[in-house]
Amino acid sequence: MKLLKRREFLLGLGSLGLLGFLNWDYVYGALTEVTSPGGAKKDGAEELIPCDFVLENGLIVDGSGRTGYPGRVGIKGDRIVALGDFNYGEGAQVISAQGLVITPGFIDLHTHTESYWLAGGAGEMVLKQGVTTQIGGNCGTSVPSIENYFLSLPPTPINVGLFVGYKNLRNQAGAVPEDLIDEAGLKIIEENLARGLMEGAFGLSVGLEYYPQAKGTKEEMIALCRVVREKGGFYSTHIRNENDSVIPALREAIAIGLTAGVPVQYSHVKASRQENWGKMPQLLTLMEDAASIGLDITGDVYPYTFSSLDVDNNNITESMNEEDMLQAMQHPLIMIGSDSGLSKEGMAIHPRAYGNYPRVLSLYTGGGKALSLEQAVHKMTGMPAKRLNFKDRGIIAVDMKADLAVFNLAGIQELATRDNPNQLSMGMKYVFVNGRKVLEQGKVTGEKGGGPLRYQHS
Repeated sequence: MKLLKRREFLLGLGSLGLLGFLNWDYVYGALTEVTSPGGAKKDGAEELIPCDFVLENGLIVDGSGRTGYPGRVGIKGDRIVALGDFNYGEGAQVISAQGLVITPGFIDLHTHTESYWLAGGAGEMVLKQGVTTQIGGNCGTSVPSIENYFLSLPPTPINVGLFVGYKNLRNQAGAVPEDLIDEAGLKIIEENLARGLMEGAFGLSVGLEYYPQAKGTKEEMIALCRVVREKGGFYSTHIRNENDSVIPALREAIAIGLTAGVPVQYSHVKASRQENWGKMPQLLTLMEDAASIGLDITGDVYPYTFSSLDVDNNNITESMNEEDMLQAMQHPLIMIGSDSGLSKEGMAIHPRAYGNYPRVLSLYTGGGKALSLEQAVHKMTGMPAKRLNFKDRGIIAVDMKADLAVFNLAGIQELATRDNPNQLSMGMKYVFVNGRKVLEQGKVTGEKGGGPLRYQHS
């Protein structure tokens, strides 16, 4: 049986390179090698790779941004053990992926779903999107204790991580909402932030547009981000203003990152309100300029022109125009996030909680649309994995965790709407989390393959 040689594979790869000074190594870092260990000759016979599952004859889009290729994926335990063209031993469950795409499971680094998972949610609306990891506690609102949350978390079908929230830190310091933080209060906040980071949080999240977080000063953010720099992680910021003052608000976030020497994640990139439409090129240029002088800055965007505030009280306004949204989505510094929220019962007020990723794949991917399939998958897997410092997720490669999504690209579709946001998506066939089959033929299996996911310190 012919092996998929590394040289043969590399000769067929495309490149993205959307900006001259931003090479792909800047955006993702050194790419993980994709190799095929199977089929090696041993005593005149091809080696048999022991596998629990083999995904057969799918199009493998590995999450790195490289061109997809046909082949097999072998899973043993919680890991990927073989790729491409290999022989597997008896006992493997073979799943035909003919006509389907195999990708890493989608990684959503911007959610507000921590209460849902704590309540023991089954996650059908998440699994049917192909999402295998969610990071909660965004925009400054998280849980009182990272460690206590993880200890209390019941078995989950996906991987669940958290940020330390600035609003929680203010509350723990006894801050009166209308007051600025004094020196004693700042010391308490710094200590609690350090504790949360060491307990596994991925960084500090803030929502400086919201009261009372708006009382947080630039100087206070710099002080807190220095704690983040020391303990590891990044600064995830819902900037101080997303409409008329969006440009100076982003400049402030960049200045905080540069002064503190901490990576910056610009949350749900947008220029809100019609009078600010068209400012997206300025925002993206600010990010490019900051990156060019050494700031590790990326952002996330969701594929909707309306926010959760736009759906309240039957409001029919649009926060952002589609041209701005597409410019953000296509930019190599911007990944996909959902900003999705779920109640403890699994209810949502915005369709992104049920349809964010299928919407990207069906409306904006392939066929001359905003993104190629490889670009879209990278922005939903390898790129957020890099930002979250994952060493073993986000890319399909040997010895990586077997978090995988298998879907029919032609059939994947968001069914959730603005008027009816709690409708499950369609087209996702299989999902594996840590090697366990949590979705089979589009139906939740009940397997709990996930659990707490903590920041991996370098």
